[in-house]
Amino acid sequence: MNNTLETKHFMMAQTYGSHLPMQIRIELETVAQSRRLPGMKTCNIAMETLLGRDETIDFEDYLGDPSMSEQGVDTRAVLEKKYNLGPRPSLGAARIGGPLPAREPQMFTVAHAKEVGDL
Repeated sequence: MNNTLETKHFMMAQTYGSHLPMQIRIELETVAQSRRLPGMKTCNIAMETLLGRDETIDFEDYLGDPSMSEQGVDTRAVLEKKYNLGPRPSLGAARIGGPLPAREPQMFTVAHAKEVGDL
């Protein structure tokens, strides 16, 4: 596909001038930057329009569609794997940063739910 695209751009440059293929390449790069979260259906209609594939129905359009799959995608697991956000390793008995801070004593001037119910 890349070779046929280069040939089309070469022919456009010869016919209409070099500005047209450059403009199309810039538009393709801009449109290719938009992404969705993993597991969500991605339909890049702008890129299909720029490449001239919006008026044809190909094999990939109706067969092999991930949204028609029987298995769901765990979006959280895919993102954790992509960004290396797995569970933190256990620190064991040692705690970095010193001992845990002591809990503040309960204030007696503040009414709590149990106390209000007793009235």
